[in-house]
Amino acid sequence: MQRTIAVSACLLGYQVRYDGAAQAITELCQPLSELFLLEPICPEMEIGLGVPREKIELHQRGKHTHLLTCHAQEDLTAQMQKKAQDFLESNRLSGMILKDKSPSCGVGNCKIWDKQGKLERNGTGIFAATIKRLQPHLPMIQSCDLVNAKQLQAFIQAVEAYEY
Repeated sequence: MQRTIAVSACLLGYQVRYDGAAQAITELCQPLSELFLLEPICPEMEIGLGVPREKIELHQRGKHTHLLTCHAQEDLTAQMQKKAQDFLESNRLSGMILKDKSPSCGVGNCKIWDKQGKLERNGTGIFAATIKRLQPHLPMIQSCDLVNAKQLQAFIQAVEAYEY
């Protein structure tokens, strides 16, 4: 049975970003598609945000990080966490390739703002953080790391060795 990797849909060429663009990295995803089944996921679209849409950001509120729309300040945190949980429950994954710096998918390099609108620190997007909390050993790599041959090879090996 071929292993499945979830991939941020924008990286596969789907025009799902907030501005209607894609950030396809087909030169890297094409070889991976020969090894694994690539399952596109756009968490923002999955929770009902359209294209184009208002940008979203991470904001620190007390001890918790929240996913908010930039202007309306609508809190999407619970919806995104539920989507991540549902996605894991309905897909048997061996790995994930996620869009770096995304407030949903980024891992460790997403801007988190304080109440005054100042950059507090970098952190992990809500979808990715929820996945990591629920399945901490699931191999995960960001799009910015795919160009590093050693990191890519380590990811491929981790996917092939991953036990559900």
